[in-house]
Amino acid sequence: MRKLLILIMVLMCVVLIPMVLTAKESITFWLMPNAPDETHIPWLEEKAKEFEAQTGYKVNFEIIGWGEAWQKISVALASQSGPDVFQVGTTWNPQFAATGGLEKIDIAEFGGKEAFMEANYISTTYKGESYGVPWFAETRCLFYNKEMFSEAGVQPPNTYEELKAVGKKIVEKFGEGSAIAIAGTNAWDLLHNWAIVLWAYGGNLLTPDNKKAAFNDEAGIEAMKWYASLIVEGLAAKACAEYNQPQADAAFINGNVAMCFMGPWNIAGIEQENPDLPYDVVEPPAGPVKRASFSGGSNLVILKGSPNKDAAKEWIKFLLSKENLVDYTKNLSHMLPAKIEAFEDPYYDTGVWKVFKKTLGYATAYPPLAVWGDIENAVVQEFRNILTAVASGEYSEETVKMYLDKAAERVNQALAKER
Repeated sequence: MRKLLILIMVLMCVVLIPMVLTAKESITFWLMPNAPDETHIPWLEEKAKEFEAQTGYKVNFEIIGWGEAWQKISVALASQSGPDVFQVGTTWNPQFAATGGLEKIDIAEFGGKEAFMEANYISTTYKGESYGVPWFAETRCLFYNKEMFSEAGVQPPNTYEELKAVGKKIVEKFGEGSAIAIAGTNAWDLLHNWAIVLWAYGGNLLTPDNKKAAFNDEAGIEAMKWYASLIVEGLAAKACAEYNQPQADAAFINGNVAMCFMGPWNIAGIEQENPDLPYDVVEPPAGPVKRASFSGGSNLVILKGSPNKDAAKEWIKFLLSKENLVDYTKNLSHMLPAKIEAFEDPYYDTGVWKVFKKTLGYATAYPPLAVWGDIENAVVQEFRNILTAVASGEYSEETVKMYLDKAAERVNQALAKER
């Protein structure tokens, strides 16, 4: 009997000890639909298995739509339950950090801030501390239709003034509204489209100390007039005044217009919807002061109340390994890596990716403020009023200043609440 008990104990040790060693703990990872499910989910499943084999940590992932993400993350932050590690948009990161619900990050554990594109690193910060790790990036460049340009006898514009001159030649050849498609009142990312013009004209959204609105100065007014003039002068169709971004993108991808400001993710759309489109990509035109673009993308953050922070950090490091990051951005998301070493891959020195890489190098992130959402909403609402005036024929020289001043007043009220 004693021998039998010993044998049972030995067998239990043989079975249970490996289970204890391999099944350390599991983490929950929330992310957005950064690629089509048919390629995204198998990639995540494969990487989760690979990570578990390396570390013993199991990863349970859940893909949540952008439309529900803000609300779902807000609930998780308030309850301190749900995911251990999750994806946030770059403009969301400081706002969520301000709630106190995110774990502070020692960026040195992930290679230091110098390891990342500067604007993307800034997007993880709040009051000088890091609350996330940059994952992938995006910026916007000027897409143009090579065939339409050739038939109109024009070259890609180097400045915003040249863009209008080129646009007029295209309109002469192809008709009113054929030069460019732009985002309008239904675009959630309307500010991203104007900010690149504002910066190029020498303007800023806020004063250097982030205490006051600055976009309603002379540079801001001129930049907004330039944007509105695209419709007023017939370079963009009047319908653009109400477009959302996908409608503007579709006008270009379908071959109906010659230019559009779009991002790297649109390349997959072109390949799927109109693979024969004769297009190319150039940097955003320069304004009177400089060339500028917007830096966006996504960061990875850890819930402050997570009991599995060490595993969450290991998962972030795993996703940010050069091999995994290049694979994810190049073959799945068609975005840009936010980590500099990933750009060593020769892929990013070819074709349009070389242009996006260069543009991201000087792209700008929005100020990392807790009240950024209120600021962006205020500017966008008055921006929409300007475009509505354009569409209704009520636009005048005074329209821009009147609405930008209204936006500035609301932005200053929001900034007064910044802690």
